[in-house]
Amino acid sequence: MVENTVRALVVGSFNDSIAKAQLDPFIYNRRHLNQQLKLKVSQAEATDFVTLGNISKTFQGDLIFLMPSWQASLQEEGLIIAEKVLLDLREHLGSKKLIFIDPFAQTSSNYFRLLPYVDVFLKRQCYKNLDDYQQSYIGGSQFTDFLAKQWQFDFSNWFVGSEVNAKYLERIQSGWNLGTSEQFIKSLKPPLFRKNSFNKELDIFCRLSLASSQKKEWYYHYRQTALEAIKPLDSDYKVVFSGRTEESLVSRRQYLQEIKKSRIVFSPFGWGETCWRDFEAICYDCLLIKPSMSHIKTEPNIFVEGKTYVPVKWDFSDLEEKCRYFLNHPDESATIVKNARQAYTEYFQEKKFIDKIKSLME
Repeated sequence: MVENTVRALVVGSFNDSIAKAQLDPFIYNRRHLNQQLKLKVSQAEATDFVTLGNISKTFQGDLIFLMPSWQASLQEEGLIIAEKVLLDLREHLGSKKLIFIDPFAQTSSNYFRLLPYVDVFLKRQCYKNLDDYQQSYIGGSQFTDFLAKQWQFDFSNWFVGSEVNAKYLERIQSGWNLGTSEQFIKSLKPPLFRKNSFNKELDIFCRLSLASSQKKEWYYHYRQTALEAIKPLDSDYKVVFSGRTEESLVSRRQYLQEIKKSRIVFSPFGWGETCWRDFEAICYDCLLIKPSMSHIKTEPNIFVEGKTYVPVKWDFSDLEEKCRYFLNHPDESATIVKNARQAYTEYFQEKKFIDKIKSLME
């Protein structure tokens, strides 16, 4: 398939930072995609499934990447439309490859009903054991199921998930996560004039968004619980931590100044497992401490337990112990920080995004 020029289209909604992070590697790897895979990629904006389908039908190429908005799935009516569009598109395009880039932060998705109509269903992170998608979880994922059972969080009005037909289970793959955003490539390259690491004046950083103050969902309560877990360290160390709603977040400038000065970044889960903060921590030579990621597969993979990050239990019961240990053992911390930066840098140096696209073309 790569002997002659191959044409691909990325079509979907690109109007937020998360969607842009998914689109970015197509753009900054454009030359390498062309040189190594003979692949030319174009893009088209489509804010709804009907438009996405119509644009895809007119594309005279070989490969189509579909990037819809998560908001299109909030009502059953929207999901019905999505399925009709994909069914029609599959029949119209015949054997032409369709790659679905799922917009959900969770390991789960509302869009799994589309699996029969696509060749590959890409998740920013997926379960290592695909059989886990055959299980039933409160709230739709292992994470929300844990919150419901451990802390009795209420998910009666909140669910992100859908049934996965075992016949199509293997179509679910990990694609690329927020770490492929172009901003991180620049941040990973330290200024030429700075030979040493960032000046670390703070011990622990944990500034968290709590989402909207008008609608305090499980996300709000989970992150408040995370902040409570970090509090005992405040009396012995320099800890910067706060939980703020969207209306009262600290400035981006202050946020970055503080994270650059911090030895440890504690990064609890958000709507899903991976967060922007995870990659910021690596870029600024911080030790990443985070709830265990052992259940997922994702790229760039900066989540190798004990090697590139420090895992803690999902209930935070060992968080204080882990923070104290690594603040008292800076050499061990420095080794993990170095490993994480190396692993993250190698993802870009070794052009692993190109490898992923090549595998999708085969």
